Amino acid sequence: MGTVLFTPEYNRVISHSELPVVIDELSITLKIYLASHAESFQVFCKGKTLASRAPDFYLDGSKQCLAFSITGILDVDIYLYGYGFLLNRWYHIAYTFSNSDKRMNFYIDGKWVVSYSIQKIQSQSFIFNDEPLYIGKHPLWSGFTGQISNFRYYNFRLSHEEVLMDYSGEDPTKSIDEE
Repeated sequence: MGTVLFTPEYNRVISHSELPVVIDELSITLKIYLASHAESFQVFCKGKTLASRAPDFYLDGSKQCLAFSITGILDVDIYLYGYGFLLNRWYHIAYTFSNSDKRMNFYIDGKWVVSYSIQKIQSQSFIFNDEPLYIGKHPLWSGFTGQISNFRYYNFRLSHEEVLMDYSGEDPTKSIDEE
């Protein structure tokens, strides 16, 4: 996806069948440019309902919030306090999930800023759904005002090194092809 200008009314919807099949791992990377701080707005969300959003990334004022679902807990929200996004500046975002590692990692501009580990290793896992991916605006929530560029959806977990490659503009899949 090239650079797309988003308004609170505009979004891009990608059907589940157009995305790579996700079984155990998922990574999403993108660059965002905020034009305004709204009260709360969606950057992207996979799923139509609150209970099926996996994964989800939205901004609540200048705070970022990550949301996803795991077995037994349909609404895990993690607010990133202290990482407020400034207006009129590009940020690189990477969001990775691994059921085998039972871990979610989140990166801003190539820096690992937060992780979440599943506590009940034997009985819980991340839930990946077969619903559409909404970028820029979800039908139920306010939309994003700004630009989104280089949105990428991978059916594997990017390593920190691969996140850094994506951040610098390199193709992280080339490192996988060479192994």
